[in-house]
Formats: sequence, C-alpha cells, structure tokens
Amino acid sequence: MKKLLSMTVASLALAVVADSTYSPITVKVDTFVPASANVIIPVPFSTIGSTEGSVSVHDLVKAANLPDDTMLYYFNGASTNYLAWIKLGSAWTISGISATSINNVPMSPGSETVNVSVGSALWLVFPAGTDLSKQKVVFYGGTPATTTSTVNLSQINLLSNPTKSTVTGATLESKLEFAQKGDRIRLITADFSGEYVKYVNDDESYWMQNTGTGYVKVQLPSIASYQGFWYIPNSRSGTQEINW
Repeated sequence: MKKLLSMTVASLALAVVADSTYSPITVKVDTFVPASANVIIPVPFSTIGSTEGSVSVHDLVKAANLPDDTMLYYFNGASTNYLAWIKLGSAWTISGISATSINNVPMSPGSETVNVSVGSALWLVFPAGTDLSKQKVVFYGGTPATTTSTVNLSQINLLSNPTKSTVTGATLESKLEFAQKGDRIRLITADFSGEYVKYVNDDESYWMQNTGTGYVKVQLPSIASYQGFWYIPNSRSGTQEINW
C-alpha cells in the first residue's frame, strides 16, 4: 500500500508539471567595440522578464567589464539636465561624482530608480587614455512589445534607432509626419554636426539642412541601426511616437 501510495503521489506531481504552462524568460544581449571615447548606447530592450517599454539604467548597461571612471549619462528632457553614474569596482555608482555640469549643461547624480524607455538613448564616456580596441560594451534586457521612440513635444529628446536595420531618409520622413515648422533633428556624429530643420508654408513642407553658411532643402539622412540623435521640437504640448 505504501509503495502504491508513493506511485500515486508521483503520478499526480507529474500531471501537475505536464499541465502547467512554462514560459522561459528570454534575455537579449548585444555588444560592440566602441569607435570613440564618446558612445551612444541605444535602448532597444525592456526590463528582463517584461515586455513593458522601459528598463533601469543600472540594468541595461553592463558595468563589470568597463574601466573604472567610465561615465554614463541620461539626458532628462523635462528638467534639461544630465543624470550621471560612474563605474567603480564592478558596478555603477554615484559615489565620487562632484561635477555639476558637462558641456555647459547642468548635471546631477542619478539613482537606481531611473528608467529609460525603448527608443531613447544613453551617453557613455570612457576615461582619457582608454585603449578602446580592448573594450567591449555590453547591454542586455528583455524583448519589448513594440520598438518605438516617444517624442515629448515640450522638451529636448535624446533618441536612437532601436532596431537592427538602417532606416532610410525617405522612410524616416514618413515616420515623422507629425513634425511641425521649426522642429529640429541633430545627428550625433563624431563631431556632433548635422542639423535639419522642418520648414512648412501654405503650399509645401520639407526638411532643410544647416550647412554652416545657410539652409538648403534636403531629404533627411538615413539613421543607422542603434544610431543616436536629438529631436528638438518647436515646443508644444503632447507626445508623438516614431514607429521604427
């Protein structure tokens, strides 16, 4: 009887396992070798185990393999300042951050509660003298339900193309149908150049590029996979989405 009872209990346990729905957690990981000491980190992932479109700054970028004194910045468009973290030991921390500005923009220490949305971007800065050829930037997270960038029309936005594909200029223009006169896009390139302004009149609308000596009518440039850029709206209320 005791043996029979044991077999019955085991059978019930197996039945429970067989009937249970098991959903494994998928972790997305991506890496790249930095080409310069200033690197834009895209936000293509959500929190691990969630499809919600945001992730903690601490959880997105792996700190352990980066050199000490590497800095990580998030631009807070609502307050027009940077939040900062520094890599010390094996983790991101705010200990020892004393600077109050960077590039003449106010800066303050971040926190573990700062979340960044899919389609936004972070700024990583390696310390002077780093041998970039020996560095590898690793970022990881969960699979978001959608890959969109949310544009807050009342503030400056640091965004990225969160997909693995380049978006052509023509396609980008179609994704920015919400753009109004005076909205600007500023590409993040090696020399932080390349600004485009939306022009609208009664008969037509198009983008113009600031050449340094004037503005010329152009098509928007392609946005490469994971490329970062600023979207600077002619301030108004509300939000729009770039559906990548």
